[in-house]
Amino acid sequence: MPPAADINLTTVYQPHEELGRTAVRLALGHARQGGPPPHTVLGTQVVRGSVRPIVSQ
Repeated sequence: MPPAADINLTTVYQPHEELGRTAVRLALGHARQGGPPPHTVLGTQVVRGSVRPIVSQ
């Protein structure tokens, strides 16, 4: 196994299916109702591998 395969990285999980479903639902609702475009914030998950854990002081 190459050494690069063992490197831990910090990544951000993006729920692609949820993003797509939400985008379609909001677009269809906006097309029917009009008005200003809706604003939605979806949760994200940060998977930390390249930074150390926070320690209590």
